[in-house]
Amino acid sequence: NTTPEMTETMIRDFLGNAMIQVGLNLLPGNPITACRVSGKFAFIELRSPQEAANALNLNNIPFLGAHLRVGRPSKWSGPPTPHGNWEDILAKYMSGELKLPTQGGTQVPAPVTRTVGSVSKVVELRNMLTMDDLQDDTEYDEILEDTKEECGQFGILKSVVIPKANEPGATKVFLEYQSANHAASAIQALAGRTFDQRKVEASYFDETKFANRDFQ
Repeated sequence: NTTPEMTETMIRDFLGNAMIQVGLNLLPGNPITACRVSGKFAFIELRSPQEAANALNLNNIPFLGAHLRVGRPSKWSGPPTPHGNWEDILAKYMSGELKLPTQGGTQVPAPVTRTVGSVSKVVELRNMLTMDDLQDDTEYDEILEDTKEECGQFGILKSVVIPKANEPGATKVFLEYQSANHAASAIQALAGRTFDQRKVEASYFDETKFANRDFQ
């Protein structure tokens, strides 16, 4: 159930990063070796049968306003593969209880990710803006609206805060989502993305500090 704006590169990078985030990959790097889009379908190839089985746990993952259905091809003749859905896998990962059905309940070591900080509903983006971006009020308003539109695709976005040039936290962007799951989806989609030739850093931000507008 892909949409026209989803390119092969976008799908490969997004799903690969999602697998890395929760430890569905067996080796470092993106486990997805190829992606081909055909109409409303996308076909991905992985570097190992085990990682292909692990990828089934991405079923129902939110991406660009859609919840992707991830499964075996219709002509798959192999044995059924037990797996969970993205919501279940992400919740178990966040609680430290992740045990993949495809691994017989073996505990998966927590991977090293960019989602530093305690899990929260608030995301901090760094290296996305410069002080020059914040000088003009019209440009500032455009950046704010574009950020709301773009980042609203990853979950229910309650608020966006972009401190101005003369305020603490200037050049940072703060996204407040309705749930920590939505925040996690935003992090996995945004971390490492290139914005105006700069690589964006995304991480959780303390909810109390956000409520107190402590953006230092």
